[in-house]
Amino acid sequence: MTVFIISLIIIINFILQSTVISYFSIFGVVPNTSLIIIVAIALLKGKKVGSTTGLLIGLLQDIVFSSVIGVNAFIYFFIGYLMGMAEDKLSKENILLPVIMSIITTIGYHFFYFLFMFFLNYDISFSIFFKQIVIIEMIYNSLLSIFLFKLFSKIFVMPSITFGKK
Repeated sequence: MTVFIISLIIIINFILQSTVISYFSIFGVVPNTSLIIIVAIALLKGKKVGSTTGLLIGLLQDIVFSSVIGVNAFIYFFIGYLMGMAEDKLSKENILLPVIMSIITTIGYHFFYFLFMFFLNYDISFSIFFKQIVIIEMIYNSLLSIFLFKLFSKIFVMPSITFGKK
C-alpha cells in the first residue's frame, strides 16, 4: 500500500510541477516540491524508502526536463538517504523539523547541482545564482514544507494508542 501511495504522490507531484506550480512563482522562482516530498517521506519512512523515492523522482525529472541525465537522481538519492538516517533520531512532532531540513537540503541540493554543472563545463555564476534563486527558494520550500510534512504525517504515520493517565 505504501508503494502505491508514494507512486501516486510522485506522479501527482510531477504533473503539478510541470503544469500548475509554475504559475506560483515569486520573483521567477518556484518551490522545489520534489525536494520537499523527498525530505518528508525520508523523515517519515526511513533511508531505504527516502533514497528510492529520491532516485525515482530525480530520474523522472532528468529524463523529462534536464539536458544531463542522472544529476538530479544522484543528488535526490543521497538527500533521501541522509534524511532517512535521521528518521529515528528526530522528533516528528516538532514544527521546526521540516523547516530546518528543507532549508538545509535546498542549500545542499543547489550546491551539489552547481558543483556537477561546473565539472560538466556549464557556466553558472554561483553568487548571482545563490542570491537570485537559492535564498528565495529556501524560504518558499521551508514554508511549503510545513503543510506537506503535516499532510504526509497523516498519510504515513499510524496513530499510536497509549494507556494510562494523561
